[in-house]
Amino acid sequence: MKKIVSVVVCLCLVAAVFVGLVGCQNNRDEVLKLYMPGEYIDEEIFAEFESWYMEQTGKKVKVQIETFDAVENIQLAVEANRSDYDLLCPSDYMVEYLIKNDLLKKVDKSVLDITADGLFVPAYLDTTREFDPTLEYSVPYMYGTLGLVYDYSKTGKHIDSWESFFGSEFTSRRSLKDSMRDAYAVACIYNARNTLSGLTGAAQKQAIQAVFEDTSVATVNAAKAALQGVINGGAVLDVDNIKFEMAANQQGAPAVALMWSCDAGYVMNTYEDADGNEHEGNHNLWYVVPKEGGNVYIDNFVISKYAKNEQAANYFLKFLCTKEIAVKNSEYAGCISPVTAAYEELLQYYTEDEDELFSEEDIESGWKAMFVETMFPSPETLNRCGVMKDFDTAGKTRVVEMWGNVQ
Repeated sequence: MKKIVSVVVCLCLVAAVFVGLVGCQNNRDEVLKLYMPGEYIDEEIFAEFESWYMEQTGKKVKVQIETFDAVENIQLAVEANRSDYDLLCPSDYMVEYLIKNDLLKKVDKSVLDITADGLFVPAYLDTTREFDPTLEYSVPYMYGTLGLVYDYSKTGKHIDSWESFFGSEFTSRRSLKDSMRDAYAVACIYNARNTLSGLTGAAQKQAIQAVFEDTSVATVNAAKAALQGVINGGAVLDVDNIKFEMAANQQGAPAVALMWSCDAGYVMNTYEDADGNEHEGNHNLWYVVPKEGGNVYIDNFVISKYAKNEQAANYFLKFLCTKEIAVKNSEYAGCISPVTAAYEELLQYYTEDEDELFSEEDIESGWKAMFVETMFPSPETLNRCGVMKDFDTAGKTRVVEMWGNVQ
């Protein structure tokens, strides 16, 4: 009898543990896990989403976020580790890689269809098709361009060409972004400047995109030589600090820097530094996508192949595309959302409603027009911007080796 009771007790304990484990697993349905760059989303919207999700579905959910420093971390997390994330936030070329390697789930069109009339600015849907041709896997989050920011008080003139960065005019007063793909792209554009100059329309768009997809031995070697020339000339390698140094006009800050438009725009007007201290913007800073061409990027949200809460993931994507939330995230991140309603509201704010941002001098000098163009690139600017693509294995190896040598 004791043996029977003992067995029954053991079975009850095992059953209790099993039920507990099942309960823990079921609780995963009440968690939405994000994996994305740091300081790129207003975390105050999480509580709003949790309430909204309850209203929409009758279900509870809690948003959790983990951040990364480099978009390549996504490849490691999903492909190598099959990490427990629902939503990822990769850039264009990484979306293409994830789709090619069957590492994403399609967005549920019954919840969100990004092709719905008027939901996104058409130009940015066209850009999205470069890496997600069927528009089934990714939801555009933020866009921007890659170009040059320069301090007019130091250059003494306006800049419109990559020659100002790669040439000898501002030797030892330059900053090169410590980013392999960005550095490679602009070096290739500079080396192809004679071919690209003077092109317009479809011919220009095709030519600049071809530059972004070229990883031949000759092209990689030429890019290496151009980048080594910049480094040997005393350029500083940087990712985040230079924008603050240039905004504060610190001693030794460069005159010209390779920079994303969102970073440039962020420090042109009132901004917070890395320590959270508020500063007035520097209106001596100007930004330009050089005439030879540049890069337009789109950061996106996608659903991981190993997502465990698909329903909440799809609803979160829909939530991000509402005007109020898209505006909040744009203001927080210093970028502009391609959601049409948010884009139009922000454009109106910077062009019509907010006189306090710009002085008469800003308007007369063209600084205001430059700032608006930085944040809301014209069709002409976008036409000379290529999209970064996923390189094939051989090309990727060549570029990685090249950049290692340059560093």
